[in-house]
Amino acid sequence: MNKKFAVLGSPIAHSKSPNIHSAAYRVLGEEWSYDRHEVAKGSLMKFIESTGAEYSGFSVTMPLKEDAFTFAEELDEVSTLAKASNTLALFDGKWFGFNTDVFGIVQAIRAKTTAAISSSLIIGSGATAKSAMVAVAQISPRSRVYVFARNKKAAKLLVEFGKSLGLSVRRSFLLNGKLSSSDLIISTLPGRGLDSLAQKLIVRSSFIPKGLLLDVAYDPWPSQIAELWAARGATVTSGKEMLVWQAIAQIRIFKHRNPAEPLQNEIAVLEAMRIAVDE
Repeated sequence: MNKKFAVLGSPIAHSKSPNIHSAAYRVLGEEWSYDRHEVAKGSLMKFIESTGAEYSGFSVTMPLKEDAFTFAEELDEVSTLAKASNTLALFDGKWFGFNTDVFGIVQAIRAKTTAAISSSLIIGSGATAKSAMVAVAQISPRSRVYVFARNKKAAKLLVEFGKSLGLSVRRSFLLNGKLSSSDLIISTLPGRGLDSLAQKLIVRSSFIPKGLLLDVAYDPWPSQIAELWAARGATVTSGKEMLVWQAIAQIRIFKHRNPAEPLQNEIAVLEAMRIAVDE
């Protein structure tokens, strides 16, 4: 059965989602199509009402994840928890909202380390930062979590959100120290968001990070902060890995209505998607 899917967001031209979804569909033998549409914040409902009838589902990226959460008629547990959805699927005439970002973050981290995490740093305060907080709560519920964000109001809300999950959370005002001392750092900033900081730190030979860095931005890759991490012998993982894993969960939803039900030949699907994300 032919189905149409797409990724929505702004900016969207850089998105790797069409590549990785199309690669997965080929392995699965599905004659599905997947494209991209530029949709500004506040315009999601209008777009779906005018065009959505052609589609069976959408991947939703910045800045529409909170809009998707509000738009969905039914929500999965993770969306309800994070107050953000990155996947919309049309089942029986009703739009369902899912959050697969949390799954993607957890898988990307656990692929690099299974060590205990006692302290975490989340950089940023948007919808992806909320998903990162939920991921930390799943991976290490006793972790001390620090939030660094320039938006005071959003940072305060993220701290309160983390506490509602049972985490020990506080805001950090000194980024450099937490970068070097945390066991896990998740940057949810857009591409190049940490370039100026990386340029300052690269000349400081005393800066030696110890923790795993997940930089969710993947354009450009490697980012300057990722290059610094690697140069100092620390472990780094790309937003590309998160992107692939969250997409796996999306395709499970599109195919099975269940993000936990593995795809047929999923190892081959993953391999094809990892190749496609670098094309």
